[in-house]
Amino acid sequence: MQSTTPVPTPVVADAFANESHKTKPIDDIDQDKMAVLEARIRAIEGVDLYDPVRAAEMCLVPNVVVPKKFQVLEFIKYTRTQCPVTHLKFYCNKMAEVVHDEKLLMHFFQDSLSGAALSWYMRLDNTRIHTWKDLVDAFIKQYKYNMDIALDKTSLSNLEKGDKESIREYAQRWRDLAAQVHPPLLEKEMVALFANTLKAPYYEHVMSSSAQQFTDAVAVAK
Repeated sequence: MQSTTPVPTPVVADAFANESHKTKPIDDIDQDKMAVLEARIRAIEGVDLYDPVRAAEMCLVPNVVVPKKFQVLEFIKYTRTQCPVTHLKFYCNKMAEVVHDEKLLMHFFQDSLSGAALSWYMRLDNTRIHTWKDLVDAFIKQYKYNMDIALDKTSLSNLEKGDKESIREYAQRWRDLAAQVHPPLLEKEMVALFANTLKAPYYEHVMSSSAQQFTDAVAVAK
């Protein structure tokens, strides 16, 4: 018998066998797509604007340190109708405890502003405002026109006591402004004008007092 040599079985090469090693798994591709999508969403929503480093750069007074015992105060709000210098005096009197800390003075000044005045503060460039004096100069320059407007009886009549302002503080503030009225007011006029800005029970207490007792009356009415 003649022996036959076995014919080797032909091997069919897989054209994609090697290519499969070069291609990423489907899961990895999906993760890449998700990463790109998330990056685009963050860009659209502006998430990067809230980066902690950039947020610090937006502050007018970076690295301000507020003492643990410091209590946030209630300030008379500046509404662009008062004398800026007078407002600064009231503010500094309130901040007497930390008046030598320029960073705190600059930082909390925003709490004494409202409306357009607060918007003005928020737009200040922190590359130009470095000290309390810089802020004061900018504030007075912005609202200097109010320094040229003479106070009159109508202005005094429109004043109001702040919600958290004591009657003593309000009386002092009112009298400081009344002293700027020309011609000077008589004591009786001051009592009547001041009382008309008050609500009960302060009104009755002041009106039952004599002009000479004006200061004491408003000081004890609480």
